[in-house]
Amino acid sequence: MATVPADRSKEDLSMAKTLISYEDALEALSSDQRFRATVYAMNTLLVQKGIYSPAEFEFQFRQWAQKHGASR
Repeated sequence: MATVPADRSKEDLSMAKTLISYEDALEALSSDQRFRATVYAMNTLLVQKGIYSPAEFEFQFRQWAQKHGASR
């Protein structure tokens, strides 16, 4: 899972000015894309804060997929 650290350096803060605004992002994205962005943001923060590791996330993801019919 590729993530960007939440705690930003001075250089990162200047770069943040080039990001789309939250309001513009909400308007530009479809409902499905907004959901995906929300899941991405939440997982990124949870991993960065040490709530769970990327390996734990992947395990839970695989477990859910298997329970819901995904197979090789």
